[in-house]
Amino acid sequence: MTAGTDGLYSTPPAQVIVCDTTGLSPAERMLLESLSGLAALAVNRKEFDEMVWIGTDNPSYRQIFRHTLAALSPSAVKEMDVWQLLAYLKSRKVVKGYVLYRADPSAGPLYSRRQGMDLSANVATVYASLLHGVLVEESLEKQIASTGLRRLKDARRETPAACFEKNRHLLNNRSALSIDPRVIQCRDIAIAQQLMVYYNTDPLSERILEWVKPLSPILGWNCGDEDEYTGAISRWGHYNTATNWCCNLPLIMAASDRTEPAALEEPDTVKPDSDPSLSYHAFLMSDGDNMQWTMGSFLDTPLYFANPDNHRTPISWTLCPVNLSVVSTSTWNRMVQLKSPHSSFVEYGGGYQYPDEFASRRPNRAELLTEFARRMDWHFRRLNLKVFGFICKDVFSPQAREAYEIYAREITGLTGMVAIQYAPYNAGGTVLWVDNGQGEEIPVATARYAIWADLFDLSTRGAPDYIASQINREAAEAATRDRVSLEWTVVHAWSDFGRTTVSPYRPQKGYNTVRHADRLLSPLVKNVSLEELLWRIRKERISRSTDTGAIHHP
Repeated sequence: MTAGTDGLYSTPPAQVIVCDTTGLSPAERMLLESLSGLAALAVNRKEFDEMVWIGTDNPSYRQIFRHTLAALSPSAVKEMDVWQLLAYLKSRKVVKGYVLYRADPSAGPLYSRRQGMDLSANVATVYASLLHGVLVEESLEKQIASTGLRRLKDARRETPAACFEKNRHLLNNRSALSIDPRVIQCRDIAIAQQLMVYYNTDPLSERILEWVKPLSPILGWNCGDEDEYTGAISRWGHYNTATNWCCNLPLIMAASDRTEPAALEEPDTVKPDSDPSLSYHAFLMSDGDNMQWTMGSFLDTPLYFANPDNHRTPISWTLCPVNLSVVSTSTWNRMVQLKSPHSSFVEYGGGYQYPDEFASRRPNRAELLTEFARRMDWHFRRLNLKVFGFICKDVFSPQAREAYEIYAREITGLTGMVAIQYAPYNAGGTVLWVDNGQGEEIPVATARYAIWADLFDLSTRGAPDYIASQINREAAEAATRDRVSLEWTVVHAWSDFGRTTVSPYRPQKGYNTVRHADRLLSPLVKNVSLEELLWRIRKERISRSTDTGAIHHP
């Protein structure tokens, strides 16, 4: 999914088959997902020339599908139901049989640790790719057997650990899929790419992450605390893609291979002259490294990019341009087309990873960090990205500083970086400085404030009106000292302030929290894009160094 990662690819097909999901049971949906994956696997091996689009009502995916057809120009677009598709792929020898599994009966929410989980769906997904068999839940076995398909494997009788040890030499170690056994999505891409499929954070997951080649994408999501499983992914030198609800990835990736990604245009207002009478502030929305969100609803919901304010309020966005421009180029190109000139797009980590923990389990951490940064550089130059952001477990640790220095040296043309502390996100507004190897100092700025509900002792302390009052106070104090305040606030994407904040912008969540805070800023404060703020931070440092005769490193 990134430059130099050649283990994941999707060959464009000559034709497309559309299969509706209306009225399908979960077992039938799982069957369809495996049919899509097997078709894509056969296309990748040049044994077949048709791929499957699984129907969805999601408006963002409808947009992606239109772009997919435009990019691929298939000679035919057919429609089939799941049973017609099964018969067709059987006749074309794409399907050679079936792999039996049992639906997980455990009680509890998805992506949680549940007592009595049955993981045979994950084991079956691995064998589906290796044996070219469809996924069949035991309740469907009689119906499937009546079609003449034979059972290739009973996955109910094998543990994930045994499956991995038996098949690791046959599987693609350029990625892996972490997925709840109940979840249907992403099994198509796992089958098409012949990936190991696992769930939970345990000794098996550690062995899998060690086995996967460093600098690889780990697809899906996992259970437990977010930092627990993302930390493990980071420590083995990989990155988490948060793709757990993504749909139709094999076909979307095939279309992206034929689509040129758009480059950002830098507006003239990014490098303005300073107004000494003002302080400047930026707001940055969190969680844009979440690919399933950016592909699935981000662009088309009024809570975020499709807000009725039409981007008049300056707000910057953490996103996943590097991976998104490869996986779903049409989604990235829509973002570029719709971008406001007074916003910034921040590449969020090159995938979800913690720089201070990255590759700490490998003997060559510095080498892997450098190679990772060089891959980022290739994409940054291609997409004209200027700001790199990331979450750290400890933004001030020596390991974090090592990563910042490598990023600054290897990623050319950076305006600056933003480092977010893992919960509670803000780290006092401290700015660290690192040399880019070309005689320039690059700021690594932390957030001064966080708009985040229910995080602090008092629920109002993370509310947009309270944060606006703190920004105003800071600006007023700076004005009395004949200085400017140059700070930024990170905005928790999922926080809802509907019960605690009186605002004309409803619901009080996402983009609307920034609209409300911006409305409350005093005339002493100008809300700007994050990239503009970073330029102002750089200019302010140069100005101070001129006054004192030297730049003092922290």
